[in-house]
Amino acid sequence: MNHGYEASLVKRVVNQLVAGIINGDYADHVLPPQVILSKTHGVSRAIMREAISILVSRRMLDVRTKTGTRITPSRDWLIIDHEVADWRLRATPDPEYLHGLIAFRKLVDPRAAAFAAARASRHQRIAITAMYQNLQRTRGDQVAQEAAEDALQAAIIEASGDPLLRQMGSIVRMGLRAMQAAPRMQRYSHDAWLADYGKVVRAIEGGDAERAESAMMRLVTHSADLLRGEAV
Repeated sequence: MNHGYEASLVKRVVNQLVAGIINGDYADHVLPPQVILSKTHGVSRAIMREAISILVSRRMLDVRTKTGTRITPSRDWLIIDHEVADWRLRATPDPEYLHGLIAFRKLVDPRAAAFAAARASRHQRIAITAMYQNLQRTRGDQVAQEAAEDALQAAIIEASGDPLLRQMGSIVRMGLRAMQAAPRMQRYSHDAWLADYGKVVRAIEGGDAERAESAMMRLVTHSADLLRGEAV
């Protein structure tokens, strides 16, 4: 069988299994035997084994001889993976997890902003400024605004030049999207939000790492405070 076709089959089965897990389709949080799953999903047992192994590696499933394949609590899922982070957010409304992602942002975003200020090339600084200007033009269009903010954050993390931060970037942006969808975030006025981003961007433009880091920390902290109901 073609390797690419096998990979696409595995991916399809993984997505179907995840949908079943999220929807609560499996009684007592236990999956049926793999032979039954293979027939249900119309794939070979080899394909099913690979799909199961992927979810085991992401800590979503636990396979044991006597108890079968059990679904693990969502809090135990591997979150340093953008797909798992997305699945976790879709599975249940979980304020604790959302706040954990915000805490993760506090570790990554300010450091990325500082590195971007210190290391960004001229082209990258121009790109970050352009992304910010695009963000300014999205007033009243929530979908465009979310996409523009995501693009700006991605540009800052890319400009940091740090391989580890780049790898973490997709998880950070997953937390960003979750925050964007939270009702409390509507209390963050558009003008104040733009002003906070503007301080970050100007610091990066000016090569001021300390100011870029502190401005980004204020932005993320303000967002976190809103979600906790501590700011107006």
